[in-house]
Amino acid sequence: MPVKDILLAAITVGLLTSGARAHELWFHPGAAGEHGLVRLSFGDSPDIGEAERVAEIAHTKVWADGRPLEVKRLPDGLEARLPDRRPGVVSAFADRGVVPYMGDSFIIYLAAYAQTRAIELGEATRLGLGDDQVRLLLISRPDGPPVVQAAWKGKPAADAAVKLFHGRGTPAEVRTDSRGEIPCPDLREGPWSLLVEVRDQTAGRRDGRDYSHIRYKATLAIGAEAAFGPSVAACLARVKEVHGASGPWAVAGYRIGERALKELGLPRQSHDLEVIHRCPAEVQFSCIADGVQAATGASPGKLNLRIEPARREDLRTVIRDKSSGRSLTFTLRPEFARSISDLPADRLEAEGRRVAALPDDVVFQVVESK
Repeated sequence: MPVKDILLAAITVGLLTSGARAHELWFHPGAAGEHGLVRLSFGDSPDIGEAERVAEIAHTKVWADGRPLEVKRLPDGLEARLPDRRPGVVSAFADRGVVPYMGDSFIIYLAAYAQTRAIELGEATRLGLGDDQVRLLLISRPDGPPVVQAAWKGKPAADAAVKLFHGRGTPAEVRTDSRGEIPCPDLREGPWSLLVEVRDQTAGRRDGRDYSHIRYKATLAIGAEAAFGPSVAACLARVKEVHGASGPWAVAGYRIGERALKELGLPRQSHDLEVIHRCPAEVQFSCIADGVQAATGASPGKLNLRIEPARREDLRTVIRDKSSGRSLTFTLRPEFARSISDLPADRLEAEGRRVAALPDDVVFQVVESK
């Protein structure tokens, strides 16, 4: 057998064994409640509630578009503040050294990536960590939708098993093609976390300890922002946090509240806000109030948001600045209201995403009075 073939056989792309428990390095953009912060955890899954053993990743290095960031240690993970200009890729690297496990010893290198957008292939050189580590990135394509690409030492990681985590269910698993690529998951349903592993089966010795092989691991966190942009992603996330889901009526309410803050020049959570939502006592129409709450911070508990009974034809939301006396009355466009009325449950999330990206004047009309 030629030497080249022997070397290629010695370096294999490892499979991720479903039964084994293996801790990975995971990014959690915005997990601290601020879009300017990013967190890292160490655990079996991207569920931040399962994070543990932070000491093992204490020396992790983090970069934003290749520029190093200061890392702060927390009880359950690490935290880094992002620069004012939102980076396309945040990357991290942790060297776990030689790890003994069930009579074997091997080196583990952990890489992690988080993206707010798909990047050009040439941008993958500005990551901080070297290309000897596995790269798992969302790459744009001029002739089609973006793809997720796994690469190692500058070459595609072909036939690698990639696990896709979405929510708390069992992760799906797909294999990369000859270019190290898999189709991009539906980012409108984000966030997604992905995991890939590549193994170099060459044995060696490090720090006075023998090892049988090296495991290179990489995770990738991508969310709705990569599909929609930051404003739409924030809308969907806040509506879901308050309402439990991001259906079209609640999203329309968010859009109303967001526009009201802009027109009145008031910040979120302002005590000068007063919201009166007039609607029938039916779930579709009352959902608007939750969306307004998500956008403005007004709430029934603060006594500055209340719902008053009204007929369908009198559906409207009145938002007032108590200090200036300015008042805005919002009504949904009839054609828009018809488009989202009485939808089946399996269409609500998709319609919410559509509504989040519509222009204001397609969703509602607004009239000011004093």
